[in-house]
Amino acid sequence: MTDANPYQYTIGIVAKRTQIHPETLRVWERRYGLIVPGRSESGRRLYAEADITKLGLVKQLTDRGYPVSGLAQLSIGDLSKQLQTALATPSPVAHAPFEKCRLVFASASLRQRVARDLLLHEDIQIMADWHPSDPSPGPATADVLVLEWVALTPDSLAQIQLDMAHAGCSTAMVVFNFGNKKTLATLEQAGVICLKGMVTAADIHRASLFVRQRAARTSQATEQVVAPRRFSNEQLARVTGLTSTIACECPNHLAELISNLSAFELYSSECANRDAKDAQLHQQLNQSAGKARAILEESLARLMDIEGIVV
Repeated sequence: MTDANPYQYTIGIVAKRTQIHPETLRVWERRYGLIVPGRSESGRRLYAEADITKLGLVKQLTDRGYPVSGLAQLSIGDLSKQLQTALATPSPVAHAPFEKCRLVFASASLRQRVARDLLLHEDIQIMADWHPSDPSPGPATADVLVLEWVALTPDSLAQIQLDMAHAGCSTAMVVFNFGNKKTLATLEQAGVICLKGMVTAADIHRASLFVRQRAARTSQATEQVVAPRRFSNEQLARVTGLTSTIACECPNHLAELISNLSAFELYSSECANRDAKDAQLHQQLNQSAGKARAILEESLARLMDIEGIVV
């Protein structure tokens, strides 16, 4: 008699068949709901053949730089189509060996465990090890500082950012054993890549691809030209003080919003110039404020034209 229960593979078997680390499987399940495995009577995860098929497709796509967050809810059919498209498109990472992701390890033991397999990837370059006692080598020494910590605490972010600054890295990747969800969320929100447990070279390589993609998106965003201001502070002040001929006070409110956005745009620009550690974040804030300001200026210009307002 055929067993109707499709869930029969343990996480260890799935890990071997898909070449995905067991902890990565758990993270993908917990964070993205990628797979919802069945459970044995003892509570152990059990996977179906369809789960393995889906995981295999996701693995191939993430290896080509696709973020798992955008793949988790896709069906097997959609994933297959996505993979066909990806295979037909040259991989920008694989065809740009001169743009290697430079890693510097703060843990010699971790480097020794993964370096051999990691260097099989042509897009990875391992720099000389770094230690907190080393003098600062200056900016842009490497792209990613790889740390190994036993436990993450609420104070970890400040120390990681300090280590990044001293090591001359723009991003950190921390391999840890213990840490609560709140601390992990804080670190990830700050851009720190968190990998739990005995990670493999494939895990670090996959995270490095994500770092490169994120850096490319940020670079494209910061290179976008924001329109110059259409109204001076004096013009906005005059609009704010006008009495509108229509029932609402839209011109007044728009002028006030634009003034606030312009002030924040200037403030974020000064922050980016003052604090190197927060430069990337404040550049993004500056770009966002500028875009929002330009949209509202366009609306105000149209409204002033309709109302016949001249300042």
